[in-house]
Amino acid sequence: MTVHSKRLLLGMAIAAATVAVTQAAEIKVISANGMREVINETKATFEAASGHKLAVTVVETGEIRKRVLAGEPYDVIMVPKNASDDFEKQGKTAAGSGVPLIRVNFGLAVKDGGAKPDTSTAEGLKKTFLAAKTVFITDPSTGGISGVHLMEVLGRLGIADEMKPKMIAQPGGGFHAERIVKGEADLAVQAEHEIKCVKGAAFLDYPKEFQRPIVFIGSIGASSADAAAAKSYLTFITEELCRPARSEMEGQDRQGASELQRH
Repeated sequence: MTVHSKRLLLGMAIAAATVAVTQAAEIKVISANGMREVINETKATFEAASGHKLAVTVVETGEIRKRVLAGEPYDVIMVPKNASDDFEKQGKTAAGSGVPLIRVNFGLAVKDGGAKPDTSTAEGLKKTFLAAKTVFITDPSTGGISGVHLMEVLGRLGIADEMKPKMIAQPGGGFHAERIVKGEADLAVQAEHEIKCVKGAAFLDYPKEFQRPIVFIGSIGASSADAAAAKSYLTFITEELCRPARSEMEGQDRQGASELQRH
């Protein structure tokens, strides 16, 4: 290789590095708790692959509403679909930028390995709640969806008042099922994936008539400082979410994936 060629290659490498640094961005992400584990598991991979840095805030949906409606700027906003729709209507997210991320189901956590109560019917669920001495929940006053949904369920069961002294409301961001494993509570109520990721805890679904799966949507903030970088992150995370789904669906029908896209 000639000296001229070496210099040319060195110049190209320096130019490429300069462009990469210039294009690297800090992407401000705000997300409700349902996406917490996905973000944590993929953050380092995205940053290494893109050169961008993620500044992530994970709080309850109610707190996100307050911040976004107050005008706080974010590049990417990940919230349940109803909140996402509201943000787009009010011009807080870029029109048409929303993409479906995950579906979240809610239910109960009990200690694994022992006899599990029957929660397959409304009567069974009612007996399970009433038999519990302590129940950890996400504080519904923060807008945490599992807590808000729980209060609706207890109201329909007609036991909301009876359950009040038994419930310990917690802020979002933790795993309530850990309290079950430690023996500090009989039941905990949270999202399915938040329960299943706690070793020693088992997930119990609500009866069908009480189930309310939530679709999370990722959108680009209307005030994003770098919409292209924000879009690259949403593209990355949706592709990452598809990987396990593709593996599970090999040789099976793709009903679950098509349902997600329809919501």
